[in-house]
Amino acid sequence: MITEDDFRLLGSNLRAFVEGIAGSERHELGGSATPFPDAGIDAFLSHFVFTIQLGAPKSHPIHVTLPVALQTVARSKPFIYRGAGEAVTIPLPTGCTLSSEITEKDFPQKPSPYFEPGKEVVWLQIINLDARGDTPLGPMRIILGETLKREYPDLFQPSLGVVQSLGRSGFPARLFFDPCAIVESKAGTFRAVHGVLAYGKITEFPPVGSAVQTTEIIPLHTVEALRAKSSAAAPLATASVLGLAHPIDAALRVSGDEAFKTVEHSISVARS
Repeated sequence: MITEDDFRLLGSNLRAFVEGIAGSERHELGGSATPFPDAGIDAFLSHFVFTIQLGAPKSHPIHVTLPVALQTVARSKPFIYRGAGEAVTIPLPTGCTLSSEITEKDFPQKPSPYFEPGKEVVWLQIINLDARGDTPLGPMRIILGETLKREYPDLFQPSLGVVQSLGRSGFPARLFFDPCAIVESKAGTFRAVHGVLAYGKITEFPPVGSAVQTTEIIPLHTVEALRAKSSAAAPLATASVLGLAHPIDAALRVSGDEAFKTVEHSISVARS
């Protein structure tokens, strides 16, 4: 005969079993989950480290490290990804002309496993970046987001990213960006696009100190070739990025509007 004590023992065992599963999951993910924050704009310092190869495949690789530059990224509210057809809105700083909506069709690539139904995600867009420095190729400049759209409107594509929880929701998470950039140098002006930047485990926005690198070689096409090509044939790449890291060095304790204005001001000063 089953007694009341038997029911209490069964309930205790069931609770221990469930807590054990949850504890194992938290241990595998490196600790308890932390909720994703609401939509917002992050401002931070970041820098580029990469190796570029010009011309023929056997040409000598050139290593480049640029100084830190201010970058802004907008993020959506967290949501549960349900499958194809998602659309979200993001906040934008005053004066920004980028789209405040990100739809699934806007992503040129959908790398696995960042679009997994049932996972909580945050969608991102790079708002602005203007990185400059002296290199073995002479002065170099890399621009993304608002600055690229303004100076090369015919070659603009949004630079989008996805943060996906490693568990069911919240941090820790994985992150990728699919940036579109213009690289200006004495060797030519190139567009770099469709180079997936994959971050290691992240635990905050912005993910300061998280490991990040490209997952493949990035072909570089000259602006002249892209503008001259017919719609039926893609131009041949005249250079390539063999490897690239873009670590986030430090968060800035300023608003998105302030950071956006600072980037715009730095561009104006450089032109004067």
